[in-house]
Formats: sequence, C-alpha cells, structure tokens
Amino acid sequence: MVLQKWTPSLLDKFIILSLSLIVIFYGWLYQGFAQDDAFITYRYAHNLVSGHGFVYNLNEPVLGTTTPFYSIILAMVALISGQEIRLISHLISSFSLWGAGLLLYYLGRNHNALWAGATAVVFITNPLLISAIGMETFFLLFLLLLTLQSYLAGKFKLAGILLGLLILTRYETAIFGGILGVHFFTRRKQLPFWLILSALLVAIWLAFAWYRFGNLIPNSAQVKLVEKEGYAFATGLLIWWAIYANQSFWYYALAPLILLGSYTIIRFKKLTSGYALILIWTIMYFSVASLVAGSFSWYYGPLMPGLAILIVWGVIFGAQLVGQLVYLPKWNLARSSIAAGLSVLVIGGLLMLQIFSAVTGWVKHEGRIIDSREILYRDIVEWLQQNADHNQSLAAGEIGILGYYSHMRIIDLRGLVTPSLLPALLQGRVATLKEVMASYKPDYLLTDEEVLIKAMLHYPHYRPVQTFREGTYILYKRQAPDEKINDVKIAQ
Repeated sequence: MVLQKWTPSLLDKFIILSLSLIVIFYGWLYQGFAQDDAFITYRYAHNLVSGHGFVYNLNEPVLGTTTPFYSIILAMVALISGQEIRLISHLISSFSLWGAGLLLYYLGRNHNALWAGATAVVFITNPLLISAIGMETFFLLFLLLLTLQSYLAGKFKLAGILLGLLILTRYETAIFGGILGVHFFTRRKQLPFWLILSALLVAIWLAFAWYRFGNLIPNSAQVKLVEKEGYAFATGLLIWWAIYANQSFWYYALAPLILLGSYTIIRFKKLTSGYALILIWTIMYFSVASLVAGSFSWYYGPLMPGLAILIVWGVIFGAQLVGQLVYLPKWNLARSSIAAGLSVLVIGGLLMLQIFSAVTGWVKHEGRIIDSREILYRDIVEWLQQNADHNQSLAAGEIGILGYYSHMRIIDLRGLVTPSLLPALLQGRVATLKEVMASYKPDYLLTDEEVLIKAMLHYPHYRPVQTFREGTYILYKRQAPDEKINDVKIAQ
C-alpha cells in the first residue's frame, strides 16, 4: 500500500481496528455467499491453473469474463497456495474491502480524521456493496483507491502501472485514467506521459485478446449491451434504494443527506483532493453507466465511496444547521457540541441500520447467508454428476455455478460464453433456442422460462428427465435413436 510517512494516532488505530472487525464479521457472515456470475470468472481461473489456458470451455477460445486481470490473480494464488478458487476469491475480496476502506479513510484524514473514519465505515457497511463479496468489485475499488493514493503521493510511474492493472480488472475504469490525466495536465501544465505505462499494459493484453479470441471486448459485455432485459442503471439504483427503504423507513433519509452533502461540498468546497477526485469519478461513472449498463447490484459498487462521502458530509451539514438553531442555556451546551453529538448519533444509527440490512438481506440456509440459486444449482449439479458424463454438454441460461462445479461443456443460452448466439439473441429467446439446437445439439438443456418450455415441444427428441424447485426448472435430455428415457411429467 502506497502511503506517505504516517505515524498512526490513537484515533487512527481505533478506526483501523473498527474497519478490521467489521470486515472480519462480514467475511465470516458471507463465507458461503457468491453471485452466480462470479463462478464464470472462477472457471476461467480453474482452467488456467489446470493448464487448459484462458478458456471457459476446453479448446474454445472465448473471452467470456469481464475481469481478465482478476482471473489471472485468482489463478496465480491458487497455483501457489493450492487452495480452492472460490475460497481464494472470498479472502481477496474481504481483504480488498478492508484495504479500500482504509485508503478511503487515509485520503480524507488530513481534513478531518473523525469524519473520514465515518466515511470509511459507512462505505464498507453499505448493504448494496456487500452483496458483491466474492466478485472482483472490492478488488477493483482497492486498486482504484490505491492508484489514486499513488497519484496524489507523486508516484506517477507506480500510478500508471496500477491504473493499467485497474483497467484490465474492468475496462470501464479507463474513465478514471482520463480523470487523472486531465487533473495532472490542468495542475502541472504537462502531458501525463506516465499514462504510457497504463496504455502499454492494456495494449499487451488487447494484442493477446485479439490473437487468442479474435476480439477485444469481452463477449459477456457485448451480450449485456445487446439484451435489453431488466432495468436501466439509474432506474435500478432507485429500485435497490426502495428495497432497503422497505426494510426500514429510515433509509428514506439518505436522499436528503446526499443532497445536503452535495450542497455542502459545492458551497463550501471543504474537500481533500482525493475526495474531490472520487466524486468526479462517481459522477462520470454514473453518467456512462446510465447510458449503457443494467441494474445488477454489483454494478453499483464503484459509486459507493462517493456516496459515502456525500452521506457523511450531509450529516455534518445537517447537524451543524440544527446546532445553530437549537439553544440550550440550561445545560450550557455549545452549539458545536450539539452538532457533534447529533452527527455521532446519526452516523451510529446509519451504521447499525446498514449492518442490519446486510445481515438480513439474503436467504439464510442452515445458519449461513447464501445465494438461494446456489442451493438449486448445486442440486442440479449433483444430479448431473450421478447421471451424466462430464464430457457431455449442457445448455442453460445461468451458467456460473452449473459450469464451475459440473465441468461439463456449457452452451450459454444468454450468449456470455457462446458468441455465435449473439445474432439470434437479437431475435428473441425462441430464435436463440432454435440456433442452439441446430448448431450445438446439447446433451442436456435446463430452463425455467415458460416460452422455452413451450418451444421444447417442437423438439420431440428432447425429453424431460428431471424437475427441480417444485417443477419450475426442467432438465431435458437429448434422446439417442435407440435410447429409452423415462421422462418426468410436467405440469401444464
């Protein structure tokens, strides 16, 4: 970690300890949790470690992960440690959350250590952020803030290298490189030649990607831009906020706090350079994502440091405003003391609220927090391991857990790792199924989509062999000419 000379004070140590305890608690609480999409990256890392190369399906060079550098990091650590990739990702994710919180604190402590500490804790306890544990999101935030700290410390070559790795973690963080480049030029009136290091790292990867995969953009990113399902990014943020507001009415207070924080920063400009650049990044990322991105919860992770800054500064302004209006001569309380006490009370309440939401926000299974889909897909994998061959193929709409644990060849009905389906995806789900049947003839097909279940009636050589989750998921098997299958009954 690139930190300027720093002798921690008692307050520093208390905040570091607080961040550590919260992250350890979350790491323990979410030890069984990972989003289904994360397992796509895990499978790339597994194949790297196994010597099969940077592929999802063996001998099929397709760039289906949006985070190539994180995949490589997972593979390297797995190769050295011999540990399971899912566990490695969980530990890296937890450490990265702690590191990102510490860096966010350090970037603001010179202005006000207490409020910077509150910002860091509000950031790491955000319930929407914690749902990304096990993914590359926390690693990305750690790299972003580490790049920023290196830049502000004048270590421009190191910042250039870190920025290159950051972009290879997620391509959209190239926006942050533009922000730093413009900031450098406006402040120093010099061209940011250190960005050449970033460009060189990215160029090496892009050259490899073009040679290996035949394209530069991850196929999964192309598919998500093509498919217009779900909510837009900005709408999704409001929906997620409403979900948490339904858990507790007090979440409605976040909107005025964010507005107050924005007013305070614009009106009084009391920010460190680090926090100012984080807010610029927040605005730029939100603007671009609103144009092209969907509403998956982990897409909002890059906004959380900036939102934490706005929330805390909103609390500060609101408490100071109340302190100016309240006069309590009986207790001889100074207005500043009233404001400070109110700020601590509000921040403490917000932290308790966010921790409560993170604890109760996911399905509990056998005393652990777990993505409910994993229960379903692990049951399906268990059936496949008992009744199918790992060399056979499986077509499915969600492929993360299924692919990682079954090791079967996967045909992705969403096209994330099956790029030839992209034209069919533009024509709809039935056209996609038709292309899958014509081009791939999968041994098994799993779906819960009513439109596909009806369409499967046109393929009599596929018979339903098992149902899951009370019949909502149906597993079909391709029937050989001389094979008899006892197909299961499907409720009409």
